[in-house]
Formats: sequence, structure tokens, C-alpha cells
Amino acid sequence: MEAAFKAGFVAIVGRPNAGKSTLINALLKQKLSIVSSKPQTTRHKILGIVDGDGWQLCLLDTPGLLTETHDDLQKALRTTAKRTAHDDADAVILLVEPAHPDEKTLLEFSSLLRSGPPVILALNKIDLPASPGKHDAIVKAFEDAIKPAAVVRISALKKTGVDELLSRLVALLPDSPEPLYEQGRLSDRWERFFAAELIREQVFELFGEEIPHATAVVIEDFREKPGKPDDISALLYVERDGQKGILVGNKGKALAELRDRSRQAIEEFLGRRADLQLWVKVRKNWRKDPAALKEFGYQP
Repeated sequence: MEAAFKAGFVAIVGRPNAGKSTLINALLKQKLSIVSSKPQTTRHKILGIVDGDGWQLCLLDTPGLLTETHDDLQKALRTTAKRTAHDDADAVILLVEPAHPDEKTLLEFSSLLRSGPPVILALNKIDLPASPGKHDAIVKAFEDAIKPAAVVRISALKKTGVDELLSRLVALLPDSPEPLYEQGRLSDRWERFFAAELIREQVFELFGEEIPHATAVVIEDFREKPGKPDDISALLYVERDGQKGILVGNKGKALAELRDRSRQAIEEFLGRRADLQLWVKVRKNWRKDPAALKEFGYQP
């Protein structure tokens, strides 16, 4: 009798900067989610697909679960993460940093996860120095709160323990008559989505303070031209004139550097040449505007 095929969705949840995007990239063995040291880098539910012998794992990278929300954008991101973990997944990875959780965190994750799909607790960043017994105490606190199906200690950055985590996930996948997506496909998103994300990643790299969080990127045009570079144009929306001035810079130098770095990142991702044009517009307080959030794809 032929062994049953296994396929399903696994949501990766955790606090901002826990390393969710780094982990999904490690599991995929290539870059899919943008990564930054700043919180709230991930704004969308991003699907990454891993194919194996007799199985297909569909990974859902979610926005970080903020402890508090201060605008409609943050509320939408939090809703997306919670809905994905509870309603869209066959299993969940709770990714945590090597810091002892407070009672509020334990109560929140217990409420979110204990009545949903099975959970694998993944203690990340074990490559960082830690006092004897610290990791054991952190794991024990989360185990008591959420009763995970398994515990794995990993370093997503160094890829330590990632193979063990993958095998644990595959074991939790339900039987499926066939793959959920065409095998060999990396994601369900179009290339223009990743172009926007790669531009936003460079905004996080180049600008500080409030600029990255106040910037939304919209691809206005994405045309493939056989034998020639792809033609891509994007609008960057910010909330205030001062933010626009910072993005553009003196004589347009900041915007030119952003364009050049973004183009290089897009070409590396696509594996082909691209021409990129960027414009900056002001959309007053877009993070508090439901119509803007829906237009930019952030409304759950």
C-alpha cells in the first residue's frame, strides 16, 4: 500500500524580532521574508512552500504579536497574526527568544494557542550566551502555559536545530490526497509583491526613527520585457511632508541610494535585470485610515 501524502499549513507566531522571518528563510533554504533588526518588519501573512519526499509544508510567516497597539495598522497586523494561528493553520510554531516570559505573555499565548492546532515551542537564538539553566527555565514556563506537542531549541540565524524542527513539523501534517500547491513553487505571492517587500526592506536598512514604520510601498507597474530589464515603478507613501523630505534627501540623493539598493535586491531575487523608478507621496496619517489600510493590503 502506498504511503499517504502529507500536506498542511504551519503558522509561525511570536513577538516582534523573535526571528520569524529568519526562520522561514532558513526552512526554505532561501530568502522569502524580509528581515530587519527593527520590530514590525513583517506586515503581511506570507506563504512559503517547502516540498519533501511525500510531503508539502506550507509556512505562514505572520506579523509579530505586539503587546500593545497604538494605531489601526498595528491592530490589523495583530488581528492577522492571531487569526492565522487559530483559524488557518494545521500546526503552529511558537517562536520565543531566550528571555524569561512575564505573566502577561504567558496568559496571552495560552489563550491564543491552547484551544487551537498543535504547537511546537521553538526556543530561538540559543547561540547567544546564557547562564546555566536559563533555557530550561524558559522552556518550563512556556510548557506549563501552553502544553506544546514538542519543544525544539534552535538558532534560526545559524540554522542550528532547524532540521529537527522540520521533521517535527512534517510529523504533524495531516494526510492529503495531493500537494496543496504545484510542487517546486516557492510562494503563492506574485513577483510584484516581493518587489514591494524588498523596497520596504531597504527603507528599514537606510532610515531610522519613524520613517520605516510610516512608509507603505505600492507597485504601480511591473512589466516583463523579453530580452530587456523588467520595468518596475513604485510609490512610497508616507504620512508627513517632513518624512517625504527625509526619504528624498538633499538633491534626491537618499531616494537615489534607496532606488539603487532596492534594484539590486530585486534583481538578486528575480535572477534577472530590472529598471526601477521610485516616487514618494504624502498620505496623511494613513496608518489610522481604514480606507488606506485596505488599499495598501493591510486590512484583515
